[in-house]
Amino acid sequence: MVTDSSAGPSQLEALASRWVRGVRVVDLRDVSWIDPLHLVGVAAMAHASHRASVPFRLLGPSGQLASYAARMRLGTIIDKFGGSHELPKTRERDRHDSLLEITELTCRSDAERMAGLVHDRVYPLDARSAAALHNGLAEIGANVCDHAQATGFMAAQAIGQLEQLRFAVADCGVGLLGTLVGRGAYDDRSALGLAISGESRLKDEDATRGCGLPNTIEQVSALGGAVFLASGTATVQLSATDVWHSETEPRWVGTLLEGRVPASRHALQRLSCDVN
Repeated sequence: MVTDSSAGPSQLEALASRWVRGVRVVDLRDVSWIDPLHLVGVAAMAHASHRASVPFRLLGPSGQLASYAARMRLGTIIDKFGGSHELPKTRERDRHDSLLEITELTCRSDAERMAGLVHDRVYPLDARSAAALHNGLAEIGANVCDHAQATGFMAAQAIGQLEQLRFAVADCGVGLLGTLVGRGAYDDRSALGLAISGESRLKDEDATRGCGLPNTIEQVSALGGAVFLASGTATVQLSATDVWHSETEPRWVGTLLEGRVPASRHALQRLSCDVN
């Protein structure tokens, strides 16, 4: 279950962890909504804790939010990495047409799953944008596998009542600065700027490499959606009309991305009326 909310630094506040008697704790008991961003963020932290041999515990959420998180396999992921939680057990059902449960990004083919779901939901709106989003998201996922030096996680959800598709990718790896420090980045914000502009590509690289994030942002914006990106202390929200940079505490160790696009033809038609 999710409710309408704006992507942004405030979402990261819910993912702030604290130490309780040697256990890394994330507390979602007071959240009023859960997005794919929260799910992949918790999954990435559970994995990072496992790699560091640190106990991990998730507190909350409760009620329908807990059931939603469980259906998205958050409890299963935490169990896999030796963490603890109080999420209910749920029977797995085939809901591939409306959601992509939390999935590990261990190879390029894993990224194709989320890219395929996004493509299928956007295709009825705009076939060219659907193809571009598919290619961009597949490359973003591949970049996590190639450069993050950590397992990434992805999830997506089509929300009928909001006529919206949300997708998210997260890892607790080296972050954008760690990847781009040799390509002109000198702090988190400059690294984020290089990543979204596509200017981080080396001259001898394949011309298509490094274009996944800029192309995804362009297509999401063209569809009337928005992208939120965080790495280290830097965050940015981008849409067709706004680019908003900010700094956040706690810092996100690694990289986290969320995108939101209209998920029905009616939503796109309404957007066109608003623009005209």
